[in-house]
Amino acid sequence: MEGVGRKVVLKLGGGLLTNKKGLCSPDIEAIQQSAKTIHELIFNGCKIALVHGAGSFGHARAKTWRLSEGKLDQKFPAEGEITTQEEAVKQVRLDMINLNQILINELDLLGVEYEVFHPHTWAKETGPNFQGDLEFLDSEIMSIVHGDVVEHSEKGFGILSGDDLMYRISTEWGDVDSCVFALADCDGIMSHPPGNPKSALIPEWNSKMGFGSKHDTEHDVTGGIQYKAIRASEISQKNGNRTEVWFVDGRRPERVFDACMGGNALGTKIL
Repeated sequence: MEGVGRKVVLKLGGGLLTNKKGLCSPDIEAIQQSAKTIHELIFNGCKIALVHGAGSFGHARAKTWRLSEGKLDQKFPAEGEITTQEEAVKQVRLDMINLNQILINELDLLGVEYEVFHPHTWAKETGPNFQGDLEFLDSEIMSIVHGDVVEHSEKGFGILSGDDLMYRISTEWGDVDSCVFALADCDGIMSHPPGNPKSALIPEWNSKMGFGSKHDTEHDVTGGIQYKAIRASEISQKNGNRTEVWFVDGRRPERVFDACMGGNALGTKIL
């Protein structure tokens, strides 16, 4: 097995696993394909820490109830049975557990061993320096975490992004070989916003280069491609040449596989 002992931190973006239009709408085909890729990587000897995003299972409701801002002293219009921010927090956490369950159901079918650690049960604060012990990474089976609404000492609660989980896991797990962000319908970091005919893949990117792509503020409350790239750049800077950091199209499983296995993937390599 060519990847024996290879340590991989893989993020499946929320936009990859879900349909952005609609509330709590999973993309079953993408979830099944992602599960198959994970199974193949493990079969090839990789040890994986898996992070997944929220997509339509988290961002829409979090935006409506302004959960990233913490507890606000104002009234919100009711959304069905949800009448307060606190109820919205509970619902988003439940929605994330449901999305996670859809993913692990597919892993179960393939015989993949894993353990899930829902961040609201063990993490506090937000940003890359959030509080929470990552000792679960020492497990012999795959660890799974995801973006979540967590307790916050000043704001009451806040959103812990999967990208911040990626940063801490990639820089604290030790000797990580590949850190891969699997995006939705995007080759990597692009020279122009989506839809621009001049848009082309940037094969290598560093934080001094800036962005041509655009953050989707309508659907994403955690900072979009810019936030991911900043965290990815920080991972690359802290880990040096030891860790290859990639942005690849998650709908192209061969690219995810190549990036995780240390191959010459088609995507953006973060320098």
